[in-house]
Amino acid sequence: MTSTLKKIIKLDGFSPSQKIAISFVVVIVLGAFALMLPISNVDGKYFSFIDALFMSTSATCVTGLAVVPPAIQFTTFGQVVLLLLIQIGGLGLMSMVASIALSIRKKLSIQNKLAMREMLNQTNMLDFRKFLFGIIRFTFVFEIIGTIILSFAFVPEYGLKGIYISIFTSISAFCNAGFDIIGSNSLVEYVNNPIVNFTVMILIIAGGLGFIVYFDLRDKFKDFFRGKLSFIRLKQRLMLQTKIVIVISAILIFIPALLIFIIEFNNPATLGNLGVDGKIYASLFSSVTLRTAGFATLDFAGFYPVSQFIMIICMFIGGSPGGTAGGIKTTTLAIILINVICNIRGQEKTSIFHRHISRDLIVRSTTILVINLGVLFLGIFGLLIVCDFDFITIIFEAVSALATVGLTLGITTLLPTIAKIIVVVLMYVGRIGILTFLVSIIRQETKKSVDYAEGNIMIG
Repeated sequence: MTSTLKKIIKLDGFSPSQKIAISFVVVIVLGAFALMLPISNVDGKYFSFIDALFMSTSATCVTGLAVVPPAIQFTTFGQVVLLLLIQIGGLGLMSMVASIALSIRKKLSIQNKLAMREMLNQTNMLDFRKFLFGIIRFTFVFEIIGTIILSFAFVPEYGLKGIYISIFTSISAFCNAGFDIIGSNSLVEYVNNPIVNFTVMILIIAGGLGFIVYFDLRDKFKDFFRGKLSFIRLKQRLMLQTKIVIVISAILIFIPALLIFIIEFNNPATLGNLGVDGKIYASLFSSVTLRTAGFATLDFAGFYPVSQFIMIICMFIGGSPGGTAGGIKTTTLAIILINVICNIRGQEKTSIFHRHISRDLIVRSTTILVINLGVLFLGIFGLLIVCDFDFITIIFEAVSALATVGLTLGITTLLPTIAKIIVVVLMYVGRIGILTFLVSIIRQETKKSVDYAEGNIMIG
């Protein structure tokens, strides 16, 4: 093998951001070609490239939007391809490759360490061997436990095939992908099933909290149960990110669930025909799935517009960094809100839980919010030009794609080709991260910093 070919395979000469962006493109394209093959499709014919690209992007970017129901369109081979794309997309190709490399060579190059650090949203170098293997172990433990529990619901109904359905659903839920192989209505027929509801919800939350938060909770609770920490001391020693993620996630799960329960209580198209237990299950599930999961136990097209508006906001926020969820992230929202509150109070520094938030974090969070809004507006603008659907339906689809949620008001299968391409771009940008995407395509040149005279502008 020539040295040039080796450099291409190793992505030498590319920045960490570009490596992340390219790795996802490679997986998406290979997945699209695999899904196009006759062996992947029930009718034994070639699947169109645009539709295959859409499904591959949706799976790799763990979104869940589908132009065709996987249970109806794809053979077992095609479904396994889809499942592999979901698993790779959830963990990240570079995480999996790095784990294999560490198993063989015991170390990573500096460039790959930098790429991994950026992909995992970390500011410091980590013990990547320990961290990556911890991620793999954490992922598989949850997916295996989820499979076992879901089998109690699916095996009695589907027989041995229920095990396969349980595996697929568990992986899809933990990776926040939202794909299923049950039918064309997601998990609607299980709206009253507590096993399916709570197992899928726990998997969604576990995947969306972020691996850093999980490791922090694991270590602190380990010391707590060994008697090394009191409960009060445990709370004090939790990382700031862990505290913010837990608080914001709880708020974004229970408040929307309560609002959905109240607003949709008598809506015959959603909660109206369910018993009290079913209403509680469906409200909680609908709120949790907005954390970018994509599963549904109700037809979202039947919700009142005010509920759909609440869902759009929740989808845009998404889950937490360092996990399988999308959106601008809970921590980004928290930092911006905390900064606003501190400014209103006249505080010189932004602080929360007895910790100061650096100016760099505030600037980065604001940048992420503004750029995401800009990309979202462009996506909505493009979809409005090429589609003939009502405004809120278009917004819902665009936010669902950019935040890699995978929920729809029923228009995904009706999108024209150009609209599918727009949605593909939104899903891709949303998965790799807006800043990563921009850094990967914009060449940065180092310039000497110049101190200019301060300008004054009227605002507000």
